[in-house]
Amino acid sequence: MMFPKPTKQPKEKKQYSSLQQRKNKPKKEIAPWRQGILSHHQSKPSRADRADFPRKVVEDLIIETNGLCQCCGKLQAETTHHVMPRGRGGRGVRTNAMRLNWICHDRIQTNEEELQYWISDWERKHGPNFWFDDQDWEDYNRKQAAIQERELEKRQRTENIEPIVNLLSVVTGRSLKAKEIRLLERMNDNDMTIFAKLMYDVVGAGIAVENKPTFGYGNFDD
Repeated sequence: MMFPKPTKQPKEKKQYSSLQQRKNKPKKEIAPWRQGILSHHQSKPSRADRADFPRKVVEDLIIETNGLCQCCGKLQAETTHHVMPRGRGGRGVRTNAMRLNWICHDRIQTNEEELQYWISDWERKHGPNFWFDDQDWEDYNRKQAAIQERELEKRQRTENIEPIVNLLSVVTGRSLKAKEIRLLERMNDNDMTIFAKLMYDVVGAGIAVENKPTFGYGNFDD
C-alpha cells in the first residue's frame, strides 16, 4: 500500500531592512485577561531617578537661600549641587541639596578637600547619612536590626555557657582559652546540655574518689 508524501509548507522568507538588518517580527497581541496582570507590582526607582532633585525641593531651597549661592553668599545660584556626590550614593533629597553658582560648583567638584569640607559641614547640620532617602533608611534600619539581633543572641549564648566555662576553669585550674570558648559557643543547646551533665558527673566522680577512705597500704572495697 502506497502512502502519499506529506506536502511541505513553504517557509516564510526572512525580511531585512535596507541596512541588511533583520526586521523584528510583529509582536503578538496580549490576551485581554493578561493585560495589566502585573500592574499592582510597583518597581523600585532606578539609581538615576533617586539622585534627581524633585522640583519642590529646588523651589523651596531657592526661597530659603534668597536665590544666592550657599558657598560664597554673593553670586546668584544657578544649579542645585549634591553635597554627597551622586556617584558616591548621594540622593536627591533636601538634606543633600546645596544651591551654588557654576564657579563655586566646578571648584568644589574638582577639589576633594573642599568637597570633604562641605560634606562635614552638612553632617554637622543634618546628622550622619544626611544623603539617604527613604529607601536607604529602610535598608539601613533593617541591617541595624539584624546586627542587634545577632549581638543579643551572642550575649544570651555567653550567659548560657558561663556555668560550664566556670566549671572547666575550676577543673583545669586555669582560664579557658579563646579557641576553647569558641568551641563551646558553637555547640547547640542540646549538645551543651549533654556536655554540661557529663562535666558535672566527671567532677562529682572526682570528688567522690578524692574523699574515699583508705585502709592500711591501699584502698579496699569490702
